[in-house]
Amino acid sequence: MEITPVKKVTITEQIMEQLATQIIDGKLAAGEQLPTERELAVVFNVTRSRVREALRALSLIGMIVIKPGEGTFVSDNKVLIPDKTITWIYHKELNNVEDIYAARQLIETDIYLSCFDRANRKIVAQMRKLINEIAADGWRKISSVEFLENLNNLDLYVGSECGNGIYFKLMQTLVLLRTESSIKILNSSSARKSAIMHREKIVCAFEEESRDLLEQRLNEFFEDSLKSIIKK
Repeated sequence: MEITPVKKVTITEQIMEQLATQIIDGKLAAGEQLPTERELAVVFNVTRSRVREALRALSLIGMIVIKPGEGTFVSDNKVLIPDKTITWIYHKELNNVEDIYAARQLIETDIYLSCFDRANRKIVAQMRKLINEIAADGWRKISSVEFLENLNNLDLYVGSECGNGIYFKLMQTLVLLRTESSIKILNSSSARKSAIMHREKIVCAFEEESRDLLEQRLNEFFEDSLKSIIKK
């Protein structure tokens, strides 16, 4: 049996654990402002540098948001996870396009269906606005990076309105993981046309209030996406 020495928990880790526990337990509510570094240092009886390290670590995993000049706040479910955090966690998988695709199909389908189940006129109207912007920009000579940002705006909006905070964070993760392969694919005008067409059909399914149609449109979208990946 292989055993590694037990490491002592650092002061910074203890601060992180206490703050994280209060956030998870709801004692620190979403959007609530935390005491200042100085005040926390007094409460924990530690130096400000230790508090600063703990807060930076918590912000890195998306539990709190540090706003320069304003203070530190508990994140809500719609706060984006920092890109660097996702890249670090999944650095080994970034080039595994087929695995990313499989995860996308499984998770994004559920996210869109969950959003459909709680959609109202306001949500559908915003989706229509976003798809119209995608279509309008799709025919202009914008970079594939800019075009992808427009696609991401729709997916992230759907994620934020699906009613599940974990799903929203998973959507953020998938949006980042697919970036490199998507930018390459979207250099093609035919790929852009396909992206617009499929998302238009998906939004139409929301407007027609047909869950079965939406599921069909999502399947069609991912089938075509897979074909594009295999060709590349």
